[in-house]
Amino acid sequence: MRGFCGKYLLVDLTSGRMEERSIEEGVFRKYVGGTGLGAYLMLKEFDPLADPLSPGAPLMFLDGPLTGTNFPGSGRSSVVALSPLTGLWGECNVGGAFGAAMKLAGLDGVVVIGKAEKPVYLWIDGGKAEIRDASHLWGLDTYATHKRLEEETRGDGGLVRTMQIGPAGENGVRFANIVNEMGSVAGRCGLGAVMGSKNIKALAVRGGGKMGYADPEKASQVRKAIVQKLENHLLAQTLHEMGTNGALDTGMLSGDVPIRNWSVGEWMEALDTLNSFYYNDHILVKIVGCYACTVRCKRVVRVEEGPFAMEENAGPEYETVCMMGTNLLNPSLEAVAKANDLCNRMGMDTIAMGSVIALLMEAQERGLVLPSDTGLDFSWGNMETALEAIRLTAAREGFGERMALGSRALAGELGAPELAVTVRSLDFPAHDPRGFHGYGLGYAVGARGACHLNTTNLLVEGGMASWPEIGLKGPFKGMTSKGKAELTWKCVSIGQLFNSLCMCEFIGAFLSLDDQVETMRATTGFDWTLGELMECGWRIWYLQRHIEEFYRLAGLDEEGKVPPEKLDL
Repeated sequence: MRGFCGKYLLVDLTSGRMEERSIEEGVFRKYVGGTGLGAYLMLKEFDPLADPLSPGAPLMFLDGPLTGTNFPGSGRSSVVALSPLTGLWGECNVGGAFGAAMKLAGLDGVVVIGKAEKPVYLWIDGGKAEIRDASHLWGLDTYATHKRLEEETRGDGGLVRTMQIGPAGENGVRFANIVNEMGSVAGRCGLGAVMGSKNIKALAVRGGGKMGYADPEKASQVRKAIVQKLENHLLAQTLHEMGTNGALDTGMLSGDVPIRNWSVGEWMEALDTLNSFYYNDHILVKIVGCYACTVRCKRVVRVEEGPFAMEENAGPEYETVCMMGTNLLNPSLEAVAKANDLCNRMGMDTIAMGSVIALLMEAQERGLVLPSDTGLDFSWGNMETALEAIRLTAAREGFGERMALGSRALAGELGAPELAVTVRSLDFPAHDPRGFHGYGLGYAVGARGACHLNTTNLLVEGGMASWPEIGLKGPFKGMTSKGKAELTWKCVSIGQLFNSLCMCEFIGAFLSLDDQVETMRATTGFDWTLGELMECGWRIWYLQRHIEEFYRLAGLDEEGKVPPEKLDL
């Protein structure tokens, strides 16, 4: 196993048929893996114009060539589908350990099509796969589902890794997510709703294989050098000590943080109780990390008492602290932690849910919606209402039926489309392009809409990354558009590479691109150059960004498929 297993498992839930399909080496050479492989498969094997919630639409769980290795930052995998929130290309990059287990089970991915007659889950144990009844799991939250699956599949031992949906995915909430074990989240684009539409509650995998390298000695040398760099890197140390929420302090000063539904530029009072020092002192229990990561930035938190008390579980990241904190004018970190925990359990994207709540708070202030309309008081900072809104949305009860459609659709219904802050119907992440103009261009060209991961503009403009190998050496002035076109063009390629390698963007930011090339060569044996990999990134972005237009222009053959010669994949 040299980075690639050369196959994926196709699961047809309608017929119950499962088969392994091979992937030629040349495909990996051109599309790398992860989301790049997903774009290739979407055009080559499936219909990218299908209704995202139809049985024929695919749901793909895919690894990159570094997934399952011992390189820091490689413990990630991709989820790819058509988005029920936007109707366009949908992808997520998720941490944890599920991807590594899938690779060690001998698969580069699992592709699910069809719809089961009743709730099921997929069990993969080494090289064996089985579709099992999940009627007893339907209705459970994501954490309870993971614990039940651990008990059921414990068997002869060995860690079981899971990906599951909660009630929101079962009920078709358009921004439902998929949760890896206890808090690593494939959060955006509503891919949990795709999973629910197929009546598949979860995937559970036990690996069993061993990762190999094309050049084990070289791989060991490269890893040691990378670990040493990370140990000596100030930002890597800060990420470990403060978590992603460490960005809140500097972000508030630079104009990066969304406040009051993106309508206010400063709210310094929030720093007293939402900053990373308060976080560490008041709710942090321990620090954990994804598979093989030496930086370890994830937080486990607990709120001991009060109206927002919660048991020990995954803590909120920067995005959630902003979307459930500053953007709602909520200064309570404990309330943010509770909202994050509830969204994780229900299986919903905190960015999208926070955006819906912020929209309604502004709409109520403007008189566009009344408490009598919603059954709730959406006053600014009212976190009791926010928590109830999360519950109603996940269940699609009462006004939750309308909230479940997402901010763009809801704003349109209210006659105030300007209240939804989106690109291509995907809510802005918690980074304001008025503070860093390159973000805006990155959102505009993002394959899935407003996204800070499809390009690496955020890392470069924010001063976290500098890649002189391709002419990106800062500092870049945030509040200017000068040079941002070239910056974005190069950062698009790097972003696609990270998502296709399934490499953590934080770790990627702390290393040189030459380091990335060395890990790839030592793992796969391919003699990739940096220039060739940059071309791969642009190729992948082009397919994703223009997937619908490309498909329409190609024309269909008599069987309703795109002729291979027109795809030129």
